[in-house]
Amino acid sequence: MDAVVVYESLWGNTAAIARAIASGLGEGTLVLTTDQATPRRLANADLLVAGAPVHAMGLPSDSTRASATAKVYGTHPGLRADVSHPPLRDWLDTLPPAERLCAAFDTGIRGPLGHGAARAIIARLTAHGYEAIDEPQTYTVALVTGSSEPAALLLSGQEEAAARWGAHLAMVVRERATTQA
Repeated sequence: MDAVVVYESLWGNTAAIARAIASGLGEGTLVLTTDQATPRRLANADLLVAGAPVHAMGLPSDSTRASATAKVYGTHPGLRADVSHPPLRDWLDTLPPAERLCAAFDTGIRGPLGHGAARAIIARLTAHGYEAIDEPQTYTVALVTGSSEPAALLLSGQEEAAARWGAHLAMVVRERATTQA
């Protein structure tokens, strides 16, 4: 199986989850930022997994990204938002149509405001001809950290849960391939 995990990450949390999902998917899975995920690099993918942080109950926008760079949001003063890669929202808009399998995830706080990006990702992928193979997943982050390290906001156990989900996705793809053969 050829799988690619594409992500947008401002604080390093979504990047850490993307890497954990890829480890669960298996050796050879590509983990790419939005600027690395070119059509050529996606050409052989059987499965595309995409993820982003939750901003204002949806995908980050130019205005929420600008707000993230201007504020610290209660995080450690040394931890700054990385907006050097294009937003996943923009990347999804330029994604060529394809008949591939897909899944989506987001990173957000607990509660009703911590969800929404993954569902928006699935909606955009299916509009491009992709087929969702599982429900969107949310991995939880805290609002405050005492660390300036990337991914410092991830709650304990989230990377392990992401790796398990990646393994589950790999199993779903293998089972589909077996039943279609």
